[in-house]
Amino acid sequence: MKSQRKGRLREMQLASIGKLMAGLSHEFKNHLAIIKELNGLIEDLLLLEEPGQSLDSERYKKIISGINGRIAEAAEMCRFLSGFSHRMDQPLSSISVTDVLQEKIYLLRRFAQQKQVDLTSSFDEDLPAIFNDPSLLQFAIFCIIWPALELLKQGGRILITVVRKGQSVEIVVNLKGAMEKPEDDTPWEDVLPEVLQILEAQFSRRIDQDGNEEVVVTISSIENPYRDDT
Repeated sequence: MKSQRKGRLREMQLASIGKLMAGLSHEFKNHLAIIKELNGLIEDLLLLEEPGQSLDSERYKKIISGINGRIAEAAEMCRFLSGFSHRMDQPLSSISVTDVLQEKIYLLRRFAQQKQVDLTSSFDEDLPAIFNDPSLLQFAIFCIIWPALELLKQGGRILITVVRKGQSVEIVVNLKGAMEKPEDDTPWEDVLPEVLQILEAQFSRRIDQDGNEEVVVTISSIENPYRDDT
């Protein structure tokens, strides 16, 4: 009973974090919309000027274009952050593995760029929706990718491939490049078996034909405890 209570409190804690992050991303989008509107107004005013009226008009137009580009990038960031946040709303739900992993990969890309490691992905188009824990699946992928980012040297590559296996989904993380020797065991790898057990996912390691290490996670639907068979 105590462990069930602790688990429920943990779910509620994650849900509260998700709601706060989703609210923040929503407000962020509102600010971006205002900036975009004001930027458009300045652009309209420049278009009303007579040719040659302002010596700096071309420079202003380039600045406006740059601002619009930043707005587009920030809006995309908000989209992924909002999706990531909402994964914590429900501990169990029907999920698109593609959407769940794309959100996590996007949020990890900045760290990959800092290490100058190429982080890429490839997804089958006919992946089945599965009923499972979306935020826990994202955490499992984090527990695999983060240690790799810490160990891979500059110029390495992490390729995440997701394919259909019947009604299951196989996630393959392929690691290419020289690795540094770990000083200690990573805590993320320590908790990974427990996370995969809760997800009822299968886990294996293998070497591909090019000698690269691959980490494989196969995940399918778990029993829906909320289903009413009556």
